[in-house]
Amino acid sequence: MSAYKGTLGSALINTALPPEYRVKSGANARDLKKSLIRLAQDDPTKYTSIIPKVKKIGDEFATLEGISVGLDDITPQYAKRNAILSKAKKKIKSSRTAKGIADALIEAQKSTMSVAISHPGDLGLQARSGSRGNVVQLMKTLASPIVVGDSKGAPIPYLIERGYSEGLSPAEAWIAGDESRSQVISGQLGTADPGDLGKILASTMNSQVIASDDCGTKNGILVDPQKATGRYHAGGSARRVSRADMSGAKKRIRARSPLTCELPKGVCQKCMGVGVSGRHSSIGTNVGVQAATTLSEPLTQMQLSAKHGISLVKGDRNTPRGVSAVRQFIEVPKSFFHKAVLSDSTGEVSAIAKAPQGGFDVSIGDTKHYVPPDRNLRVARGDSVEVGDILSSGIPSPSEVVHRKGLGAGREYLVSALDGVYSDAGQNVDRRHLELLARSQLGFVKVTGRVPGYLPGEVIPYGEYQSTISAPSKATPIKAASGKTLAEPVLHHLPGTVVSRSMLADLKEAGVSAIKVTDEAPDIMAHMAPASRTPLLNPNWMARLGHRYQKKTILEAAAYGQKADLHGYDPIPGIVFGKELTRGPKGTY
Repeated sequence: MSAYKGTLGSALINTALPPEYRVKSGANARDLKKSLIRLAQDDPTKYTSIIPKVKKIGDEFATLEGISVGLDDITPQYAKRNAILSKAKKKIKSSRTAKGIADALIEAQKSTMSVAISHPGDLGLQARSGSRGNVVQLMKTLASPIVVGDSKGAPIPYLIERGYSEGLSPAEAWIAGDESRSQVISGQLGTADPGDLGKILASTMNSQVIASDDCGTKNGILVDPQKATGRYHAGGSARRVSRADMSGAKKRIRARSPLTCELPKGVCQKCMGVGVSGRHSSIGTNVGVQAATTLSEPLTQMQLSAKHGISLVKGDRNTPRGVSAVRQFIEVPKSFFHKAVLSDSTGEVSAIAKAPQGGFDVSIGDTKHYVPPDRNLRVARGDSVEVGDILSSGIPSPSEVVHRKGLGAGREYLVSALDGVYSDAGQNVDRRHLELLARSQLGFVKVTGRVPGYLPGEVIPYGEYQSTISAPSKATPIKAASGKTLAEPVLHHLPGTVVSRSMLADLKEAGVSAIKVTDEAPDIMAHMAPASRTPLLNPNWMARLGHRYQKKTILEAAAYGQKADLHGYDPIPGIVFGKELTRGPKGTY
């Protein structure tokens, strides 16, 4: 029998785990969590018997074993750190721009992080394992923060040469105080802002109830195999994505998603998939509120991470992060920070000229687009572009993507953007929660033509519009479908969307050869309201009472003779009416 080379802790934990779920040498808390989640998904019954054993091991050691820190735990590795500092000083001295200095500081900080990760002693072991603290805190204590951020998180151009265990010089302490004060303020606001966003998310998503076992769709979206856990394959096979599918796939796989569920209201079990327990949510479960809670909890952690110095300084001041980034993407303010310029028309870039006020005027056919001076051009003269293509550096506003490319493309962009924000903050969330948010917030269209029962200018739920579609359609090869109107859902794209070049690229990647289209022009325009205003688009006036502006809601309901369905997927009418609050057919209240 070969000797075990891991730590005592991992050896003890492995005694409680089945062989196929045991952690490897060098595993940390995150690895153990992943292993336990796999066990819960594969065998929920076994999980319920194993998890108390794992907890007991932790409880015993927390009670019987103490933790001590010696001087060797807080002694810097001077030789390695000083070599990094010397290299950074040379780069700073030779830099002639603020950006060059900032880049040198950020690079030195990354190098110092790699030294801290390998620091010997109990503090290093605890930080690496995830049991207490983290490597960023360890680096700032033992080596040096190298650089701190200002009130907006941008790097202050000053090299800090000492760690907190040595004590900072007066100048270093003065400079580091800027970041400390900002972190204290962020900590004070740490529950207010995330709490507000959590309420907005819950109000936006509270009608997403499990309403059926299967909506019958054969459609799905393209998903990274590593993020397909718990999903079903698209195509109607009712087969769950297996671990073999995830490990063997080299390309994105097509899987069912809340984005592609074809129920007009709510979502079905197959499109939602199974949770960490390996089971479906039962009919009537409000997965929207569950997802809102899951998405809002990490927001508080993002704020607290800043307060406790867990996050690093970022070199790019033009990229919003954390809670502010989440709020920007779902609230889409008119003054969208560092907004990219998108094309308003399809055609060839006919001219690029310097604008008198700075920046550039980009002409696409007869349409002129202004690119501000703090943006870099992404196109050149002679390039062929289509509506919604990015013309400059910056961050595309989701509302502009929705307006130019349709609800489907807007939903996919919103999910990807928010997934990036959470990942950058070290918070990994299941993309299906973000897909439920996108389905809820981007679920409305504005009538622009002849839609039976509605007037031009009205904003209506997409499900209501979809039920009015009656234009004749035919299956068409994708090569001949460009410019026509999509008549059936395919991938994340929805009926009523004009088939574009970017849509055709998605279809080609998914292996779709033909789609149903119609020659009739769309009679609707995709609509995105700020998340805080989205619940007010609900046609059920009583459901709107659960959000904001109750007085305005009641006055409008009385003035326009609006009605409220007490037995739908909105929980508020049932709560207001009281005596009938129970489960109805197909998960209704």
